[in-house]
This record gives sequence, structure tokens and C-alpha cells, in this order.
Amino acid sequence: MADSVKQTLLAAFRVLMGPLVRILLRQGISFAEFSEVAKAVYVEVAVKDFKVAGRKATRTRIAVMTGLTRKEVKRVIDEAVKERYELKTNYNRLGRVLVGWHTDSDFTGPYGLPLELRYESQDPDELTFSVLVRRHSGDMSPRSILDELIRVGAIREADSGWFRVLRREYIPEAQGVHNFERTGGVIRNFINTIDFNMTKTAPGRGRFERQAVADDGIRLEDMPKFDAYLRERSQALLEEIDNWLTNLPKPDPDKGDEVVRTGLGIYHYQSNYLDDRTFKQILTDEGLIRGHASKHVED
Repeated sequence: MADSVKQTLLAAFRVLMGPLVRILLRQGISFAEFSEVAKAVYVEVAVKDFKVAGRKATRTRIAVMTGLTRKEVKRVIDEAVKERYELKTNYNRLGRVLVGWHTDSDFTGPYGLPLELRYESQDPDELTFSVLVRRHSGDMSPRSILDELIRVGAIREADSGWFRVLRREYIPEAQGVHNFERTGGVIRNFINTIDFNMTKTAPGRGRFERQAVADDGIRLEDMPKFDAYLRERSQALLEEIDNWLTNLPKPDPDKGDEVVRTGLGIYHYQSNYLDDRTFKQILTDEGLIRGHASKHVED
């Protein structure tokens, strides 16, 4: 890779890392802790995505590709055996229960409205919340799913033993474990789309990725109106797509179906002119340097 391309790529990644590091610092994650995770990701991607056809990965080749030492590669592999940084992702399963409650015809009534469900029943043929969970969330405990969805306000107890769903999507609390899991998945999916489009083989073969931008910005007083408009239109589109996907035949790997995980994500961003300052300008504005990098302020 030419030095100019590498520098441009690293500059772009510096911009990308800003919001991610902000999240880490807010949660008290140090650079040393982040560095260990970054090393593990380098090794994982080298092994998974840069294999040589017909040859197994070796620690030496991984070290050469990533710039890590063989000792560091060995330590990363040893840590992977302990599954130290593996996400035990459950938030998708929670969301699938809510979507199933809204789209599965066994759990909806006239006009497609979700039915109120009992938690469980002595009648094995009755469709209950426990049946819903087993159908749409695999081996997750129905009680733990129920408790979490009640806690975040997605469902509530209508009458003794009967439960009513209040919304279609699972939105975990801002600082909760499930939200951090969700954040990782959302960012990964978006970056994977960007990466795919950067390496596509021909025009028109990329994945859909577009933006609608107010070139000159909008007035601050118009933000609440814009936010309300986005929420209404975007939620309607997502529910329409969700219904379309639900009506597709379910893939059956046992019959040779190749399964593809796919979907659409929508996000709303907002920034201000301060976000466009260079690192040097930020240091100058904060009084950490005086005009030139060589004139540092005392600690």
C-alpha cells in the first residue's frame, strides 16, 4: 500500500475511533485494556479472513501479518480459549420475541393485533408466553425473558398471570450490558457494509448505503420537528420491511438451504462545528499548546 493511501486510511480510522473511544473512556476503559482487545481482533481477523488456500494458519504467519510478536500471538490465542472477550449476546433473542408477538399469526388476533398471553398453562395446546419464547428465542429461559422485557417497559402484566406487549422493538437501558452488546452489533454491521462496498468487484454490486444530509444544516429550533418526523417515517419503514421478511419461507439448513443473515439499519446523526476541529486546534483551544507544537504547556 502506498504511503499516501495508508496515511489517508489511518486518518479516516482516527475519525472513526473518536466516538468509540468516547464510549470506552466514559465507562472507565483504559488504553491498556483496549489495546489487549485490539490485539485479539487483529489475530482473529488474520486467521478468519486472510487464510492462504490449502494451508493452515501458523503463529509465525499471523505475527508477520499483524506486526505482533509470536509471544503476543500465543497469549492472544490462549486468552481466546478462555473466551475472555466473547459476547454472550441475548439482546437479539429478546427482540425476536417481541417481533414474533407482533407478526406470528398464532399470537395475533383480528387486524394483526398482538394477543394478551398467559405466562404458562397446564393445557399443552394453549399458546402462552413460554411457548412464544421457545418458538422465537430458542433455549432462553422464558422467566428471564419475561423479567427483562417487563424491566425495560416492553410488556406489562395486564391481569393476574396475563401479559400485554407494549412495543415491537427491544430497547435496552442506555448503560446496560445488553445495550453495549447491541452497540457492537450495530457498528459491526455498518462497517461490514462499508468494507464490502470498498471491495466490490463491479458497479451495482454493493450493498445499499445512502445518506440524506442538510447541506447547510438546519436551525436548532427545528431539530425536535425533524426528530419526530424521522422517528415516525423510519419506524414505519422498518416495520414494513420486518413484515416482508417475516412472510418469507423460513430457511431449512437440513434441506440444503444456505442461510444469510441480513437486514436494514437506520440511524440519525447530529454534529456541530466543534467536531470538525483538528487535534492540534483542540489542543490549542484547551491551552495544552501555545500556537506551535514545540511550545508545550507545563503539566
